[in-house]
Amino acid sequence: MLYLIIFISTIFLTSRGHLMYENLTGVAQISHYHFIVIIFTFLTACFFASKMLKIFQILPLKHLKYYQFLIIITAIIMSSGSLFTYQMNGTDIYSKLHVYCSMFGCISFLILLYIYTRKLSFYYPKLYIKIHCFFDFSLQFLCILLIVFTRVNGYIEILYAGIVCFYLYIIEKNIN
Repeated sequence: MLYLIIFISTIFLTSRGHLMYENLTGVAQISHYHFIVIIFTFLTACFFASKMLKIFQILPLKHLKYYQFLIIITAIIMSSGSLFTYQMNGTDIYSKLHVYCSMFGCISFLILLYIYTRKLSFYYPKLYIKIHCFFDFSLQFLCILLIVFTRVNGYIEILYAGIVCFYLYIIEKNIN
């Protein structure tokens, strides 16, 4: 249920700006959505991290503490990215920190899910066969959209939230 709420909230918030030319950063520059976007980003990062910590604990990994540390650092960095305000000129240090922290957090979550998917092939091969195609194709589609749009816009953010939410839901549902 929370996955659906996060996905619908992402659609709602990103649609407050123009989906093709704006993203959550642009919506956060609208005064009455500024704190909502910051809180939403923080809660989403914490939710993704908690679910990833849960699914990583299911696998008997040798370096589980290392993955847990990476997941927590990723959530902290992604959350801190929303605290730095972005200016339209994008040349000041806060704008750069906003972009770097936000992108690092998003890409790190995808990389951690990619690693998890490959680890599933050793411990849960039937589940791996069921879900790896979805994840691989959705990552490829996300990359194609980044190339076509040449920027992170509302459509890409909606797709990112959909990929991560749907994938975490599928894993959690099939492992439990």
